[in-house]
Amino acid sequence: MSFRDHNRMCNTLFSYYDPFLLDIYKSEMQYGIERFFLLSYCLACCWPGLGARSNLRIVKQWSELQFAFPSEEARIKALANKYYVPGDSVPIDVDVHHRSGAQKSRIIMSIPRFDVGRPVTLGIVGEDGVISGYPDYSWHDNQGSNCEGLTSVFRVAIDSCQRLWVMDAGKIGDDQVCPPQLLAFDLNSDQLIYRHKVPSKNYIASSLFITPVVDVRGSGPNDCADTFVYVADVSGFGLLVVDVARDRSWRVTHRYFFPYPSHGSFTIDGESFDLMDGVLGMALSPYMPGADRFLYFHSLASTTENVVRTSVLRNDSFIHDSNANPYSINEFPEERPNQSAAEAMDNNGVLYFGLMEPPGVFCWNSATEFSPKNFHQIAIDKETLQFSSGMKVVNNLKGEQELWVLTSSFQRVMTGTLSSDRINFRIHAEKIPTLLGHTACLSHPKDRYTNYQADRISPHKAKYYQYKYGAVAFL
Repeated sequence: MSFRDHNRMCNTLFSYYDPFLLDIYKSEMQYGIERFFLLSYCLACCWPGLGARSNLRIVKQWSELQFAFPSEEARIKALANKYYVPGDSVPIDVDVHHRSGAQKSRIIMSIPRFDVGRPVTLGIVGEDGVISGYPDYSWHDNQGSNCEGLTSVFRVAIDSCQRLWVMDAGKIGDDQVCPPQLLAFDLNSDQLIYRHKVPSKNYIASSLFITPVVDVRGSGPNDCADTFVYVADVSGFGLLVVDVARDRSWRVTHRYFFPYPSHGSFTIDGESFDLMDGVLGMALSPYMPGADRFLYFHSLASTTENVVRTSVLRNDSFIHDSNANPYSINEFPEERPNQSAAEAMDNNGVLYFGLMEPPGVFCWNSATEFSPKNFHQIAIDKETLQFSSGMKVVNNLKGEQELWVLTSSFQRVMTGTLSSDRINFRIHAEKIPTLLGHTACLSHPKDRYTNYQADRISPHKAKYYQYKYGAVAFL
């Protein structure tokens, strides 16, 4: 075996094994490469769970994010002003723009500004893993001083009309330096085609808009005018609804958008932290022209899954009163075994989501009851699938669906123990037919249909109920 082959195999083995074992591997290297590989093979075969591989392929991985700058002067300026602090950037979301012809597909990544020091908040991942600002660096070189640029982006969404929807929270850390704004870019030209600055009446001081999902309601593939965007307000515990055609928005509030205090503590890979986040994971059911859709959602600090008909959310009466009828939004009776972050649904009504323990990605067919007995494992890996913060179902140019997942060592971000000595961030992907071939997620009773349980627990018209929110309302 050549030295190049040895080196390639070393890198492959290192990417699979627990980083805490690397010191053992390295000490064995002094006795010769053959002894090192013998130890590696034995561990892969005999150590419980260590040799198991994920059905998801790792596309990119980083110990520390690297960024492209328009010039060396721009890089020096960013370092001097602490606009760029190496090692501080943490990616949250991923999406993919597949392009035809000679143009290569693009991986899009969001890097929110939890604090200063993140040079770009939305970027394109190059083949070498270096991240370039999208649509260009000038949109990011502001750190909140130019509200016409991008301040802090948590998640994005690409719709069927080749539009990239970007929810800019407008915050750096806890400081609201710019108004929140929803933007759309034409991915064929990378030009801005829509901007909606959220009116102050539609958010509160604690609001943090982090997850957009796009509901294109046209009658055909080129009918893109009738579009609604639903955005999770994770710490304001609400939902923002943007009516794109009429360029207006409203806020929706309900108790299911709140966190559950009993599920606000997380333990991942032996490290624990508290995070009282509300609504975060959201996914839309498949669209049928003229038919209603379901929005599935859950709070990060929870084990429940909730559902609402989008016709409820698209009712502009929320402009005058943000409180939703308590019976219009519903909770599935059974729960996940523990917390979940991002989720996504494919065209067949199969929901994909991550779990904290065991760390992995699972699927659930919406034609069955939402229950752990109907959750099926896609991939489990205690090192590479610890926290699935970004998840997308993407259609490739062959019409096949793909699952893309961004994972991170988020517990080390929260506890301040993040280290560039190990891999911290990964992007995974695989074709959905390949993933589901290993599961029972394609199976369901013959008398059931997509969104079966959601349809049963969600009334077409919520019963009339004289409801009031807050003790003051009863005085």
